[in-house]
Amino acid sequence: MQVIIFKRQMMCLGLLLMMGIFAMSSKPQAAEIPKIIYVRPVPDNDDPYLQQGSDGIRQAAQMYQMQATTLSSHADRAGRQKQLDNAVRQGAAIIVMMGYEFRELLDTVPRTAPQVRFVILEQCISNPPPNLLCISFRESEASYLAGMEAALISVSGKLGIIGAVKTPLKQKTIDAFITGARSVRADADLTHIVWIEGSQPFNDTARAEALAKSMLADSVDMIYAAAGMSNNGVFKAIAGNPRAHAIGSYVNQCPKTAGKVIDNMQVHSDTAISLAIAAILSGSSATKIEYGLKEGAISLTGISTDAAYSDCDILRQRPVLQKLREASQAIIKGKLKVE
Repeated sequence: MQVIIFKRQMMCLGLLLMMGIFAMSSKPQAAEIPKIIYVRPVPDNDDPYLQQGSDGIRQAAQMYQMQATTLSSHADRAGRQKQLDNAVRQGAAIIVMMGYEFRELLDTVPRTAPQVRFVILEQCISNPPPNLLCISFRESEASYLAGMEAALISVSGKLGIIGAVKTPLKQKTIDAFITGARSVRADADLTHIVWIEGSQPFNDTARAEALAKSMLADSVDMIYAAAGMSNNGVFKAIAGNPRAHAIGSYVNQCPKTAGKVIDNMQVHSDTAISLAIAAILSGSSATKIEYGLKEGAISLTGISTDAAYSDCDILRQRPVLQKLREASQAIIKGKLKVE
């Protein structure tokens, strides 16, 4: 599906570029290659989700004849502000941001550079300026499927959920997981729901491990790990428990603990970035866009096109996979509504 979308984008954008409509910088020149710059919220690390930002702008640059650059910030507001200013000074036509850390800058930085289009993933403000595009994901669609999956596989019927930060959007995702689980197992125990919070909610493996061990001690045998890099603590906890398994999130985390992480609720930010840039180049003035299963921006790893290479244990559960595929298609076609 993603390949088809990209081909359509290339055809559309090819026409636009031939007509010479792209003029994003304050001093456009005929021979100048438009720049798209991704600003990371922290220094370079091994976070595979943040890496999708670099992958996304690189894909877009190849498709739309742009120049892609990634800038890493010091892990504080001043560092992120500095790199956003650097991106503007370097003549970026589009600046992409990923991470809740940028939220406090969304109301000020875009207004100082009205000639630049800013794109932020999974964050927004109530009245975004016209040059800010907020991208959100219908994570609840894939989380509903993950809930079904967890309930179908659990032996004890006790399911646990470990999230990073409790926000209305994340709570909506957890609610969808619960609804999905109860759609196939009405008696499922879904009382074990905790949030890491604190100063490093997405990178606190010690707290995640402790929370997971507490759940395992109460006979929880399936944990939905939805806390970014903190998930590594969950995987460490389940590694020594023969009955315990987990569903990862955002990226494919099945290789982390062979046979223990059965599947993932994946967010394809690279795909979303390419789609957003296509929308901008085609003249869209939208300040908010939402992507989900239909657009290929979220998925369950086990039923994705590259599932065979994922190392996910769910591939051994063919009857479960068939139910997940059917439910996924029902959501995509609008026959099954997930709120």
